[in-house]
Amino acid sequence: MKKIIYSVILIFALLSCRDDVLETVPTNKADEKTVFTTVENAFTALNGMYRAFFVDGSEWVEYFEDENAGVAALGLAVDLFGDDMSQNEGGSAWFWYDYNYWVRSEVNSTGDRPYAWWNMHYKFINNANFILANIDNTTGDDNDRNSIKAQALALRASSYFNLIRLYQRTYIGHQSDPGVPLYTEPTNKDTEGKGRGTVEEVYTQINSDLDEAITLFQSASSQYHISHIDLYVAYGLKARVALTQEDWNTAATNASFARGKPGVSLMSTADVYTGFNSVSNQEWMWASEVNDEQTLSWTGFWTHMDAGAGGYAQDSRKCVSRWLYDQIDANDVRKDWFVDPNTSADDATGPDFRYNQIKFTIEQAGSWSSDLLYMRMAEMYLIEAEARCMLTSYTTARELLDDVVGYKDPNFAATLAAIPSGNTLSLGTAGPVNNLLDLIILQRRIELWGEGFRVFDIERLKTGFDRAYAGSNHSIQLTITDPESWEWIMMIPQKEFDGNINMNQATDQNP
Repeated sequence: MKKIIYSVILIFALLSCRDDVLETVPTNKADEKTVFTTVENAFTALNGMYRAFFVDGSEWVEYFEDENAGVAALGLAVDLFGDDMSQNEGGSAWFWYDYNYWVRSEVNSTGDRPYAWWNMHYKFINNANFILANIDNTTGDDNDRNSIKAQALALRASSYFNLIRLYQRTYIGHQSDPGVPLYTEPTNKDTEGKGRGTVEEVYTQINSDLDEAITLFQSASSQYHISHIDLYVAYGLKARVALTQEDWNTAATNASFARGKPGVSLMSTADVYTGFNSVSNQEWMWASEVNDEQTLSWTGFWTHMDAGAGGYAQDSRKCVSRWLYDQIDANDVRKDWFVDPNTSADDATGPDFRYNQIKFTIEQAGSWSSDLLYMRMAEMYLIEAEARCMLTSYTTARELLDDVVGYKDPNFAATLAAIPSGNTLSLGTAGPVNNLLDLIILQRRIELWGEGFRVFDIERLKTGFDRAYAGSNHSIQLTITDPESWEWIMMIPQKEFDGNINMNQATDQNP
């Protein structure tokens, strides 16, 4: 039985600064003065933010709740936008529109992606801003106060990082392009909305928040629960941002710091097979622990992912790309994350279908209360390996890559030894693997499959993708080869233009 049950005190106020636009009336509203009298009460508000990571989608949208259940649902859509995950059939149509690229222009909808993700992240941001505006006035332990303040800063940074990647093209080459509105103070219905600013300004705010959070964490209480951001998760967030900015030294340094988290280490080969469903996994750094009282049933991540659990996924199977599957050595334990095409019965529904994923499976039959992963140690190894490779520290990059892959694949040492050093990426959807950087990105695609990174990597690496490669098993064989494509960038919801006098649809809407 999961022991942690968060108090759901969501202090969501009006984010977009008007009564009828992006309405954010809370389901359980707390009085601001009461919440911020003590550090202990402020912790309750903070826990409400973390609980909101996996609330029912009705918190973010007016309909289509079943595919908008928070952060994990975003990660699934991000992978389906790419080339390494296939949704074999439409099923109940959830996520099918993402896989088909039918969502980005749904700007008038209050149930689809442009509105849902804008609304969700700005609610997170306003929550963080309320905490930051009030936490210094609370009574209580200084270390706890520093922890709450640092977490709020990191949560705000993470939200802006998602927003800028979802609503604008990648950082490099677009620093002067329009960003997203920046709010660092609490807003209400009378607050005047802000304009888009620039990409550079958004990244400056993200890095400022993370730097301040990291400093505060040095004098903060230890991580109370795995759902909470701590110093090492903040380092990990900083490494993610730096990787996107191609700030290789910062990415490498912070990934290395993140790998120093006490009590956390790369998972055992036995853990590889356990379904990626529990915070008991020794590698997880940041995750939501979900108990029976909090589970979302048909609206959560697991019903869309585990085809053997009796949910939506049973007739909308999430499969690995055939090419990517073929790159996994036959003796690599990660091969077993997917149904062997040579032994599959190819059932009409359910998990037994060639290339179907079984990496993510529910923890206990008959219950949807499986945990949700946001950061783990292997990602930090892979970030540092890529950054060291770009810095031409090839020996170190090889060692890091071997650390994360070698114990899972007994033949990897030979593969690694045979690959020449080099950091000019030539790897596309289906190869080729010509040098060390190609191999690092390939292993990143294998290791982090299904964890919500792929289309963000396609953006930052500027590779485009091709689902129509020879022998492809993709049910929708789209090809987007333009590295500067807008296809994976959301348009801004109409509601924002309707209520924000500083946003001009003619000049501020994405193409």
